Amino acid sequence: MTQQLTEWQIEEWIRDYGFMLDEIKRLNNMLNKVSPIIQKLTATYGIESTLPKGSAGISQAELNQLDRREKRYYRYLEIVHFLDAATDDIEDEKEQTIYDLMLEGMTYTQIAEHMKKTRKTIRVSKESIISTIAQKAQKIQLDQKLKSINNSSYNVREAVTALNKC
Repeated sequence: MTQQLTEWQIEEWIRDYGFMLDEIKRLNNMLNKVSPIIQKLTATYGIESTLPKGSAGISQAELNQLDRREKRYYRYLEIVHFLDAATDDIEDEKEQTIYDLMLEGMTYTQIAEHMKKTRKTIRVSKESIISTIAQKAQKIQLDQKLKSINNSSYNVREAVTALNKC
């Protein structure tokens, strides 16, 4: 992965930080939702008794969706943890403030007004921040971790299939 591509990706992740936090919450609720199994305790007679019954398990399409959602959940979680930990690598106090404001979703103009600096100064600081974070990403091989999440051998389908057999 080239340095420029990494910096572009990191800038996009910083921009999408708030979205990723919201999506992590939503996916966590969705993946951890427990749906009670409702059993019909009365006998059926007549034509109803001959009709096909729905399966109590989860369909293959639903399992595929759960796999995709779980992989996205873990990918977003890894990125958010990386961006949160990147604050420790930024040594300058003003750059840390700029980075925090960027994570909050503020624009260059808003950050410049807040810090009483010019947009150009903020842009130069932002490029320095992103360069520092990109170096850390390459050092810890973040792109390899994210690829391993997408190619992970563990999936929800196997876990749910095992639970359905019990």
